[in-house]
Amino acid sequence: MTLLQIQDLKKHFPVRRSAMEWLKRAPAQSVHAVDGISLDIAAGETLGLVGESGCGKSTVGRSIVRLEDATAGTINLNGAPITTLSRGAFRSLRKDVQFVFQDPFASLNPRMTVAQAVGEPLLNFGMTDPVERRARVAELIERVGLRPDQIDRFPHEFSGGQRQRIGIARALGLNPKLIVLDEPVSALDVSVQAQVINLLIRLQQEFGIAYLFIAHDLAVVEHISDRVAVMYLGKIVEIAEKRSLFARPRHPYTQALLSAVPVADTDVRRDKIILKGDLPSPINPPSGCRFRTRCPIVQSICAKEEPPLRPVSAAVGTHSTACHFAE
Repeated sequence: MTLLQIQDLKKHFPVRRSAMEWLKRAPAQSVHAVDGISLDIAAGETLGLVGESGCGKSTVGRSIVRLEDATAGTINLNGAPITTLSRGAFRSLRKDVQFVFQDPFASLNPRMTVAQAVGEPLLNFGMTDPVERRARVAELIERVGLRPDQIDRFPHEFSGGQRQRIGIARALGLNPKLIVLDEPVSALDVSVQAQVINLLIRLQQEFGIAYLFIAHDLAVVEHISDRVAVMYLGKIVEIAEKRSLFARPRHPYTQALLSAVPVADTDVRRDKIILKGDLPSPINPPSGCRFRTRCPIVQSICAKEEPPLRPVSAAVGTHSTACHFAE
């Protein structure tokens, strides 16, 4: 069953014009952070969303929870249109979709204890009894691997991994159907990353939560995801079942990303694909295929026609890519 459906989502940020540009009446410009993407997430599924910094993946996550209002397109959660609801009407849906931020220290109020930080959403949604709320917080903290007697401590008294567990406990408190995880382990040590990833997998199996897992570490994405979507400059360029994408990526950008993943086996050699040039400006993206300025197999058609995201043959599940030469 489809839990979240995103259709042709766009998010453009206007660029402030200087006084000289105003005098010259220069046309207004905007950053095309997300420029027409379509995704869906099934109940209990983990969709990994990957791409290099600046591709717009975090903006997608923030748009889902209405931290950013979409410029165009629709987002439906269980059939409810998130993008068109008023802030007041969306409040009743907010408990169904929660967010875990990249920086666990910045996302926690340093003046609030764990009991207050994790208990605040519970209070906002009707758990007014302080004894009941404190018991619920203690239960949540224990579920994420911390001790219940730690709930009266402040964020600075915890390590980075422990603070991220607190953030997960806070997101878990309202029994959400979907959690958006924005680079949840990128700021943590490698050993702690594994612990937090395994915790997320266990919680998903226990509660049936769906995840949108935003990351740039493909090894982590491969471990936790059911499907993977690859973003480049505001567009989805490939989306497939995990095994299909990692076994046979079709888009040249995905191939370049996977070629850079370290291999643990020293006997296995992998030829790295070095992309030339820098990421183009999202203010004025290239015509046709947005990857064409860095693509090793670019042809003349790539500048003229934007390739649609279309199905290609796959050994496992479904596989779609936006490339004229995917086959």
